[in-house]
Amino acid sequence: MPLEEDRIRELPKSLQGIEIILTYLNEKNKESLSIRNISESTALSMRVTKNILLQLEKFNQIERVVEKNNILPKWKITKFGKKVIKEATGEEKSVEFLSREDELIFNITIPENTEKIKSGSIEKLQANISQLNDLQINLSKTLGQILNINDPIFEDLLSLILKKLKFLKQKITNLPLDPLVIYKIKKKDEKQRKVSKEEEKFLYTEIFFFNSLILNQIKRIIDFKIKLAHFIENEAFPNAFSIAKNLREEIRTLSSLIEQRVSLNIDFHILSKEELKLLERNRFNSDILDKIIDIQITKEDTTKGIEELVLKFIAKLNKSDRQLNNHIKEISESIPLYGLYELILDSKPNLHFTIETLEQVIDSLADNGYLPGIKIIQGDEDHYLKLVQFKPIDISKKELELISNALKLQNFTLADMVGATGWSINQIKKTLNHLSDIGILRYSKSYLQGERWFIVSKY
Repeated sequence: MPLEEDRIRELPKSLQGIEIILTYLNEKNKESLSIRNISESTALSMRVTKNILLQLEKFNQIERVVEKNNILPKWKITKFGKKVIKEATGEEKSVEFLSREDELIFNITIPENTEKIKSGSIEKLQANISQLNDLQINLSKTLGQILNINDPIFEDLLSLILKKLKFLKQKITNLPLDPLVIYKIKKKDEKQRKVSKEEEKFLYTEIFFFNSLILNQIKRIIDFKIKLAHFIENEAFPNAFSIAKNLREEIRTLSSLIEQRVSLNIDFHILSKEELKLLERNRFNSDILDKIIDIQITKEDTTKGIEELVLKFIAKLNKSDRQLNNHIKEISESIPLYGLYELILDSKPNLHFTIETLEQVIDSLADNGYLPGIKIIQGDEDHYLKLVQFKPIDISKKELELISNALKLQNFTLADMVGATGWSINQIKKTLNHLSDIGILRYSKSYLQGERWFIVSKY
């Protein structure tokens, strides 16, 4: 009988981590463990660990446990997960594991000839648009339910997700059905670009593949939406909020796939010629995704990517331009470090980094005089705010006191802050409006709940 480590080594690369984590959680039995604990105990990166946990949860092999007022979930194995482990170790009949990567390439078959590839690609493009439209409608209904629970942070997150979906749907709706039509139009005094049969088939093949990946990723997102609705219906709101944060990350993957799909043309391919030939013959596996999702970027390139985006934000603010290119969010003179971290991940989904790395980059840019840097505002021993200042802003003692109370309250009304500070309504409202204008506080207003304020932080 093969040793345990030999048996694991025989598994495909994309599946090894799945069995390692499930086995570890099985050993811990009913104990709930954090992502960091699982990552450190299995020697897998935090990013890989998170992806595997979400995949195992999707197949009901593990479940998340979210304590009230906590954002980060813990995880434990389910009864079905224990059964899977028995099957995988030979105690019961064998079971097939499915990784996230295998799920993304599931059921993708490239047709034999160019015309079938072209027509199939159009069908998948139209299916993507239709699925995104349905997803947008269903999430809008979910947002309506969230409005009733008086949680502006949750409401803000879902609103952001909906705006992103609308933006992505518009992007793929604008794609031409025939990507070669531009090369068939001869401009005055210009030679018409000649496209060989091989070039044509390569382009249609790669587009078909990306349209298929996008469709499978949308199906993954729909699964998260179903789980989100389930938790909301059962009033498990901490779990629902945790799922919504995962949903945002899945949409980042979708955004990356769509950006790559948009970039494809005769002169630019994501995949190499050799990889495209393998696609044509349907001789590919999940390893082909190594340069499409979870792209391995060096630490130096990651740091450079963060720096470039932060400097771009500063340049926009210097021109009094707060609007980002995706028209989803605005930037302001000050932003909580956690808010900037999420914003960069939304803008550059292929950058994988920690909030600590971002803090180091900001400190470095501050040392070189590009921005004032990070200001720490202490609430109590359990709550503090790291504020990135793109422009120098003086924060008064009164404003610091209000921010400190805001950190403790998380989200609050005008009356809540009057009770916490004892100030007059006019003084509080003036301070709240100023802190909202410079980006420290977020403002929310609804017919049901009235005016509320909150701080975007990891707490």
